Amino acid sequence: MGSRLRKPLQDAYLMSGMRNNERCSTLGAGHPYWGWRFRAPIVMVALERGRHLNSPLRILITTLELDTRRGVQNVSRDLAVGLRDAGHDPVIYTRKSGSVAADLRATGFQVETNVQALDGPFDVIHGHHLVACSPALARYPYTPAVFVCHDNVSWFDAAPRLPSIRRHAAVSESLVDRVAFDAGVDRSSVALILNGVDTARFAPGPAPPTKPARALAFAKNEDHIAVIREACAHRKIAVDFVGAATGVNLEDPSKVLPTYDLVFASALSALEAMSCVRPVIVCDGRGMAGMVDRKRYEAWRPQNFGLAILNAPLSVDRALAEIDRFDVTESQHVGERVRQEAQIAPWISRYITLYREAIEAPPPSPDAAPLQWAQHLERWTPRAVEHWSWTDDRQTLTNEIRRLRAGAEVLPVGDRLAFGKEGAATRFIEPAGFEPQHDGAVWTSARFASLRFRPGPIKVGYALTLEYAVCLPDVGFTLEITALQNGVEVDRWIETGFQGWTERSHEVLLPAELSHPVATWLSFCFAQKAGAPPAHAPAFSPRALTFRPDVRADRQHRAHK
Repeated sequence: MGSRLRKPLQDAYLMSGMRNNERCSTLGAGHPYWGWRFRAPIVMVALERGRHLNSPLRILITTLELDTRRGVQNVSRDLAVGLRDAGHDPVIYTRKSGSVAADLRATGFQVETNVQALDGPFDVIHGHHLVACSPALARYPYTPAVFVCHDNVSWFDAAPRLPSIRRHAAVSESLVDRVAFDAGVDRSSVALILNGVDTARFAPGPAPPTKPARALAFAKNEDHIAVIREACAHRKIAVDFVGAATGVNLEDPSKVLPTYDLVFASALSALEAMSCVRPVIVCDGRGMAGMVDRKRYEAWRPQNFGLAILNAPLSVDRALAEIDRFDVTESQHVGERVRQEAQIAPWISRYITLYREAIEAPPPSPDAAPLQWAQHLERWTPRAVEHWSWTDDRQTLTNEIRRLRAGAEVLPVGDRLAFGKEGAATRFIEPAGFEPQHDGAVWTSARFASLRFRPGPIKVGYALTLEYAVCLPDVGFTLEITALQNGVEVDRWIETGFQGWTERSHEVLLPAELSHPVATWLSFCFAQKAGAPPAHAPAFSPRALTFRPDVRADRQHRAHK
């Protein structure tokens, strides 16, 4: 089936998934195939498919756009080139053409933006993005398909529930969960296929110096730009910014990356920089992971160096700490590993295996297909023309939620978080009754105040040490402090009788049993229980937090039950 078939055989191929006695009830009178008698052509198609299971495949790749050189657009290009190099015949369908499409056409690839221009049949459809994949699946309803998810939050990366999709894949472990939910399939049936990199193009450059002098930062979004610029200025590193947020796009990053000593990037761009044996700090506008070393690579590679690991705040202090982890030897080891295990050829082989599994999988029931398509249209099409904007609105709101959550990042385990330092305020959310930060201090004199923190999921007991200062100018002043874990009180104590600002600390034990499987929140509530009127009320100033594992938390909780 790798070669193009004549028109009668093409038509027979489209109908090959239906038995002769089913076509009339499914298609109905007036359909262009009504009245056909499928006998010999279907047998021919079946024999062809059985005889050529290991022959070259004709593959239709779908992708939302091929306009700029980033993200899935680069993946689609690498996929097409890799498939052709492996002896297959890829064709690309995209909803938006551009520079990447022009490059592909210039090297002999067929790239179409109109489904009518596609000249099937195809052996299999490799689908990215439901808005590009769905028209192709409707155009070739009996061609087996594979859907691949690349993003955690974009609505257009949701896996469509359509009958011809017989296999699903994701490019990171966190995306496996999304695909399973969106597609309504078992998690174990979703293939994890980590991104590959063209190691021939992204070749090693000169060994970086012992201290970085030049850095390149990728900026598909912008919230990290100021932080990186200031941190690099502190370390006397000249930094260049490229990406959609800057308006500067690299025509060929492989020619530029080897000339830099340090790279700030995420996802595929980070992997490509590692292939060039560059030290890489994984970050973007959504958050920071840190400098990649051998140990971190083990944990971060399965997450595609993407959103799931961007848990640290975008602060100058954190950026400086990661820059100071610069180690040429570590980056050399990481680069060698990437160049060994992330090559294009094995990556292509994984997809070919998945394609053949989809081709050999049983076809869907013709009776179920119309309902699945109707449900798909009901879910993804608006009820009125003016409602088309909901997709843009949803994406804007999703991005805003992500940004707000980034303002309450997970508390760093083992680190001392000082409130007065830059970026520390991003550790709490919904402060009530506190004054704006002034002269490096956060404080309140209100009768009631609260702070809420995000320790994240807790699998073992933890201890949190709160350092603070209190000013209680009269012995009758009483300030009650309550700690709640997911709304359950875990500690309460009283401060009273201090004449001036007095530095204090208190340890709170957080049992794992009170943790939520998705997220854990810790709240501190401060209440004036007795004393002078507000003009002379006691004052409270949080200084720092330290969050660390502690088995005593679980023991104490069990003892009190």
